[in-house]
Amino acid sequence: MKSLYIVAVFALVLGGCSKSDQDQAQRAIERGAGDVWLCTQVRGAATALDPATVSLVKVECTAGVVTMSGQVRSAQEREQLIAAARKVDGVKAVHAQIVINPKAPTGNEIADDVSLAAKVRVAIAGQTGVNALKIDVSSHRGVVTLAGDVPSRAIESVAVDTARTTSGVKGVVDKLHVQR
Repeated sequence: MKSLYIVAVFALVLGGCSKSDQDQAQRAIERGAGDVWLCTQVRGAATALDPATVSLVKVECTAGVVTMSGQVRSAQEREQLIAAARKVDGVKAVHAQIVINPKAPTGNEIADDVSLAAKVRVAIAGQTGVNALKIDVSSHRGVVTLAGDVPSRAIESVAVDTARTTSGVKGVVDKLHVQR
């Protein structure tokens, strides 16, 4: 689809194209912009139902057809998402490839994970300084994963120990690599 937009832009820019080619290119650009706007509206409707949905459900739009994939906790939530997408002006069809997973995280669990990862990131930065910028910190239900490159075993050890002693951390997965 991106290649179609690139061709359309080139067709408009180049003056040697016929009027019908230019009109066709303009319509392709407008359709693409319309799909982006449509997806934005569908994501907004999903967020209004449950902010956690934004991170669990992927929304794609092509020519007014909305495809939703990912996971939700219940059949009711799945149906609410589909209904919300159908209500968006301009949606021609909704293809729902959403899996029901009762263990999918809730909005509060996602917020807790993001908050804990930020807390660990700040603690590591306080202990290691600039070196913390190369450490990726993620969290899932209290288990923190550290990944990235560090300049020495000492920095790795400080980062892991700092993460372990941060309030709220239940466990640490060390995926740090010492640069050589």
